Amino acid sequence: MNQGLAPSGAKRRAAQFWLGRFYFWSRHAPWLLRLLKRPLVWITVRASGPIKIGTQANARRIFGADISPGQIADFTSKVTANFYDFVVEVGRSGIMTARELGDQAERVHGHEEYLTARRAGGGAIMLTAHMGSFEVGMAALRAYEQHIHVVFKRDAMDRFETIRRTLRDTLGVHEAPVDAGWDTWVGLRDALERNEVVVMQGDRAMPGQRAQSVPILSGHIALPLGPIVLAQISGSPIFPVFVVRMPNGKSQLFVESEIRVDPDATLVKGVHPQLLAWGKVLEKFIAKYPEQWLFLDPAFVEDKTAT
Repeated sequence: MNQGLAPSGAKRRAAQFWLGRFYFWSRHAPWLLRLLKRPLVWITVRASGPIKIGTQANARRIFGADISPGQIADFTSKVTANFYDFVVEVGRSGIMTARELGDQAERVHGHEEYLTARRAGGGAIMLTAHMGSFEVGMAALRAYEQHIHVVFKRDAMDRFETIRRTLRDTLGVHEAPVDAGWDTWVGLRDALERNEVVVMQGDRAMPGQRAQSVPILSGHIALPLGPIVLAQISGSPIFPVFVVRMPNGKSQLFVESEIRVDPDATLVKGVHPQLLAWGKVLEKFIAKYPEQWLFLDPAFVEDKTAT
């Protein structure tokens, strides 16, 4: 999960229980969750102090300090509603085939350019963000990539982790848990040498990850260095990839131009230049689809420090 605020103790057990019920309903009574969406989002926004604090802080960084209270409230409701849709989709995806998931992607932008670049070989690192349906994106990529390795950190919510593992089995992708240690990174390097694909989230640094603070919109975000280091040691290019949900419920994939990591690059104000390049692409998509960026806690360095 990793987008929200991690529960612990009794709150974690309660969250596990309700998450299990939520996934059950998403599979067996999706109409009920559609019916309950508006009141549940309304209650969540008003009852959760951390969600309000986090989304309000993010809104000011994305739109600027002069954003009105009404605009902030609207942003908070839309982000929470998109997070609700994300959880429902994870549960519903568990009973769908890989082909059915792939059919949810109506278009892949940059498809031909990506295929042309891939003909050069050398593997590919696909860097993405917490946006849209990750599973739909993986299903679409599997149409033309035989071996995909998904880098992730195991979630504290056991129920969520079990469903996510089942989904990856359905999609036929390989799991690469970063908390498994150095062996994971060696395996990823070897996979790239075999001309395979590695998919990584690159819009937030998890605790313990090396990161650098990159200017984005009206603040800075600590972005993980892992993708840059992996590209450096493997020689593989980085392809920014975003999954965006359209008004009709379908998704579109955007594969941006490759980023080549220079092993002799000089830092720019303490930041790797290719991490800055990734930050620029990330900034573009956050600005264009702000309500689909699934962050309920403060995403920007300045607000993390303040809290």
